[in-house]
Order: sequence, then structure tokens, then C-alpha cells
Amino acid sequence: MILSCEKWPLAGQDKEDYPVFAIKTFEEWKEEDAGLEGFVAITDGWRGGPVAAVLRGGINARAVLELLAQSGVRDLTIIHLEERIPQLGELFLSTVVMPANAMFESVTVVWRRDPTLEDLISSIGADYEMLLFGAPLTPSEVMPFYGRIRKRYGGSVTVVRGPLIDIEADEGGEIFAWVRERTFDAADFALAAVLRNYKRKRGKKVAVLLPSLNEERTVGNVIKTALEVKEVGIIDEVVLIDSDSSDGTVEVARSYGIPVYLHREIRPELGSHRGKGEAMFKSAFVTDADIIAWVDTDIESIAPRFFYGLLGPMLTNPAVRFSKGYFARPVMVEASGVELGGGRVTEILARPWINAFLPQLSGYIQPLAGTAAIYRDTFMKMRLPVNYGVEMAMLIQAVEMEGLWATCQVNLGEVIHKSKNVIGLSDMAFQIVQVLAEMEPDKYGRPFNELRRVYSAHGRFEIATKKFPLAWRRF
Repeated sequence: MILSCEKWPLAGQDKEDYPVFAIKTFEEWKEEDAGLEGFVAITDGWRGGPVAAVLRGGINARAVLELLAQSGVRDLTIIHLEERIPQLGELFLSTVVMPANAMFESVTVVWRRDPTLEDLISSIGADYEMLLFGAPLTPSEVMPFYGRIRKRYGGSVTVVRGPLIDIEADEGGEIFAWVRERTFDAADFALAAVLRNYKRKRGKKVAVLLPSLNEERTVGNVIKTALEVKEVGIIDEVVLIDSDSSDGTVEVARSYGIPVYLHREIRPELGSHRGKGEAMFKSAFVTDADIIAWVDTDIESIAPRFFYGLLGPMLTNPAVRFSKGYFARPVMVEASGVELGGGRVTEILARPWINAFLPQLSGYIQPLAGTAAIYRDTFMKMRLPVNYGVEMAMLIQAVEMEGLWATCQVNLGEVIHKSKNVIGLSDMAFQIVQVLAEMEPDKYGRPFNELRRVYSAHGRFEIATKKFPLAWRRF
């Protein structure tokens, strides 16, 4: 459908620092209109509704951004087909992603792996009223390119050309580059023979440590799955570290014949604290493995990929010293069945804090995930809080000690496990804030160790106070 180009909401054409666009329909456009110095948008016309830019990189892609910014678009979705040539991926980051984040209020970048552009358009077309593209290399390719899109898409198509000038690829955008090159999928490491070969060549011993507290319903399947991966030669040890479970967790674990320790009995001369961080600290004393991995024992949907996926990047790439899992999850909330999404403390607390104060960690999808692996020598240099803040403290220190590019994240698939109610999440968030503050005491001071909640109902007030004393461990 041809819409009037006069309705295109283009602003800023009279400003000296804004590029001037010639807006033409595909029927009006001629190859000779593609002047080497000007900006041209060839379009089916403006439509209200969802808009996406399908971009590769370079001056024509940048011209699309300029056009949309002048057209009043504030929230932009950019869709990118992954490149086979690494330099083109870098060009996309420097000429599209970085400028877009400066030009628009919010930007969502979607990397796709569709076999062809036509497949991509068929998949996403129904979601958008308008799709914009950077023009092909030469003017004679514009109309054939438009014909390919029109066969698969019924909305408004716009193809944008910029002036033929040289552009320098910005070396910035490290986080975007890191996300693309240090984010893996467990399926990338699903060939046991390959992992065994890398492990043998590198001569590394691997231990999986399973922290537990009252997980008798799920711990057996977690151990069974870990032992299955051990059988194929990727894991050397599977050990349970229990925090005084009052149910049958310990008995179930012992029935599988693996070593089982109570964390308070490990190095008793060091004393003992409650908390997950304490269990992780004590666990380092029961193994001499070169690579230590922790996997939670409350996971109902445990699968072998949780183990080989987490370990795969470290076994295949000696530059990777720390690996953190992330998940697509519904989370099982005991009071209300299945809740889609999860990661509530991450989205409400950790991610805003990271972006505000620790932007170098902003590429991590689930920075609070408890499934992680690290080289022993790096772990032994860390200062560890005994509480729920241990995952955040480990991530911060891993990047400080080894550098961002020595760390990675791996999609381990769907996880279903118990989650906390809102009070439990508040307790967890408070402990994480304590840890973040104490890691930079000169900036934030020493945090208070009491969490107060004030309730008001039926004409009366109630004040509840809960203490969270914070202790730190060093090796």
C-alpha cells in the first residue's frame, strides 16, 4: 500500500547539523537520484505502529538511525542477522549499536540466526507496521532488494541510502562485543569426546560442589545427573556440602556414594557461619581440583547440560577463568504455582545498581545466578561474604582480578526451582546491598545490619526488625 510521503513526520530538516533527507516513493525513485553526497529514503510511506530497523552496519545503516531520530522515534528495535565475518559484526557494534544508544531513549537489539533475510522477514513481519533497511551497495540493487522484501512482508518498507563516505569503526562498545563473544549456549559444548579431549590436553581436575539445605526432594536427581556427566569423563569429583539440613537431604546424598560434608565441620578451627557464602568458602577445603563448579541442588529441571555447559568454555578456552550460568525459567513459586520470568531481585535491585555503578558488568544476563565455575587459584584470592551476596561478590572480583574477557556466561536452558515470597526476596536484596556497600566502604560507609519493616492495618502499626550480621571470609 502506498502512503503519502508528505505525512512522513520528519523534523529538523532546517537545522545545520541534521542531514537533509530526500523522501521518495519506490515509484518515484530513479537510480540517478542516489547522489553520492546526499541522504535518500525510498519508502512505501509512514505508518503508525511498531517500527523496526533491520540493519547490518555502515553508512546506510547509520542513515536509517538518523532518519528515525528525526522522525520522532524514541524507542527503537534493531534486528541484526549474525555475520559470518567477525569484522562485520564489529562494524555493526560501532556504527549501529553505539550510536543508537546515544540517539534514542531506549534501544533493543535482537541478534538473529535465520538462514536468510527472507526467512527473517517471514518470521518477524507480522510484529511490525514498518521495517527500515540500509540500502544495498549500489543503486541498481535497490529495486531488486525491495522486491525480495515485498514478497514476504505486507507492511511499509523503507530503504535508506547515505552519502558515500569513509567511516572509522569505533573501538568502543566493549560490553556489546563481550556479550556476543562471551555468551554461549550449553549446546555448543554437547560433544563429550571434544570436551574430554580438551580436558585431557590441559590436564585440569574438575570438581562439582553441590551446596544444600533441606533439598531431599530434588537433591537425588541433581547428584544422579552430575554423576552421569562424571561417567563420560568431564567431571572428576562430585561433592555435597550441606548446611545442617533438617530433612533427609544428607541421607539421600550418601545413598549415591558421593562424599558428603557438613560445612560447620569443615576446618572447625575457623568457626562457622550460616549462609550460602559460608558453604562455598568451606567447600574449597574439601577438594584440590583446578576448576571448581557450584550447581544448586533445588533445581527440579536439572539436566546434563547444566554441568557440561557451565564447564565447556573453561575447558575449551584457556583464556576463560570464570563461567556463570543463566537460565530461561519459569520459577516455581510455592504460593502461586508457576510464575514466568523470575529474577526479580536481579531486575529490581542488581541490574539497576550494576548499570549505575558497575557498568562493566552490565552484559551479564543473570548476575545473581548461583551456578558458576572458577579456577581454584582465582577463587582462593577472593574475599567472600558468608551470605546471599556471595554470587555478586565473586562476579565483581573475578572481573577485577582477571578482566572482563576472562569471564563468560552460558545459557543452561530452562530451570524450575523454588523461589522466595516477597519477604524472602527483600531479605535477600538487603544482604546483597550490604555486600555491595561493604565492598566500597569509602564510597558508601559501613551498612546498617538491621532490616526494619513497618506494617499498618486495622488502625494499628507493627514494626518488625531482623538482624543480618555480615561476616567475610579470606583464605
